[in-house]
Amino acid sequence: MIYRKFGLAILTAGLLSTQTSDAQENSRYTTLYQHTTQQTTTPRLYNGSPKPLTLVTEVAFNSMSILFDSLKMNGVPFQISFTPGLSTQGRYSTKIINSFSFNILGGETGGTSGFELGGLFNLNKGYTRGLQIGGLFNLTRDYTQGVQIGGLYNKVGAGVTGLQIAGIHNLVNGDLNGLQVGGIYNHANSGEGLQVAGISNYLNKHMRGIQVAGIANFARAVDGVQVSGIVNRTKKLRGVQIGLINIADTSDGYSIGLINIVPRGYHKLAITTNEVMQVNATLKTGTKQLYSMILAGASAVNHDKVYSFGAGLGKEIAISNLFSLNPEVSAQYVYLGSFRKFNLLNKFNLDLHVNLGKHLSIFGGPSFSAYYKEQHLPVPGYKSTLPAATYHTFRVARNVDGWIGWNAGISFF
Repeated sequence: MIYRKFGLAILTAGLLSTQTSDAQENSRYTTLYQHTTQQTTTPRLYNGSPKPLTLVTEVAFNSMSILFDSLKMNGVPFQISFTPGLSTQGRYSTKIINSFSFNILGGETGGTSGFELGGLFNLNKGYTRGLQIGGLFNLTRDYTQGVQIGGLYNKVGAGVTGLQIAGIHNLVNGDLNGLQVGGIYNHANSGEGLQVAGISNYLNKHMRGIQVAGIANFARAVDGVQVSGIVNRTKKLRGVQIGLINIADTSDGYSIGLINIVPRGYHKLAITTNEVMQVNATLKTGTKQLYSMILAGASAVNHDKVYSFGAGLGKEIAISNLFSLNPEVSAQYVYLGSFRKFNLLNKFNLDLHVNLGKHLSIFGGPSFSAYYKEQHLPVPGYKSTLPAATYHTFRVARNVDGWIGWNAGISFF
């Protein structure tokens, strides 16, 4: 059956090159075209005769369609398209689910359950199962299960289960279950799995899993981890945020960053003194489980000035309504008259807080310091050594001295 139908196609192409009268050619083209395509329509005429190139193109495509129809009868539905509308399945292309779909430039089908490849784009009115690759973009009206790869852009009308990769942007109107990788931006309704974006990830609802972005992550609720270069934002956190700025309306987890904003969380301003600095101010934000600290300190004694600024992390451990224990670690740059030399003071404090009210406490405790210094020559007006000479220090490593000190202060809010 296949050989007979291909024979008709070859015969048609051969007749096109035969030198006969216009009337005879028109009759042969029309008759053979109708037999080959098994249709009752006549070919388009050009000055009373079929246009040769149009006829050859249509006969070639319909000859391939005959082969594909025979394969479909054996349970292997597939199609080839040049552009939407110019397909081996003709006007039925948007109604057929294919096991294999190859779109030279682009094509529109009823869906794919297997493999689809588009030179530029793929358009599916139904679902996509299996592997879909588009040189520029993929659009699936229903859901996607499997792997979807778009050079620039992927859009899925329902949900995605599997892997979605785009050079620029992935958009899922439904739920994501799996891995979503976008060169710039990922968007989904809710997610369970992993989102990775060069700039930003956004989830309209819940994220159960991990979000990783170069700049920002957004999700209404997070059960998992948010990691970004600048900001993480969620209304409800149950997990970990790691970024320069972390924002959560409520938190049952940990925010690790320079600034952690939890409106219903932990907010303290502490004024302290210790063996190195006369006055220190520390802003503490986050939760009792883990809060971040921004520190600044100064000693303005004539001829012994020293300034510092840095950051740290701490935790509040409630002992009773009256007492709490706060272990804290910090690192501060120490300025001794020259920015050309790097001096770093690392401290561990273990402070016992006595709560005098809801917004006021006094505290104090021991500390351990490890001081790395590159500045060995004193600058006039600035302190030459840390700590004071009365303190016993010991060598921790090259250019690193350690000692046991103290810390005391008052905390507000």
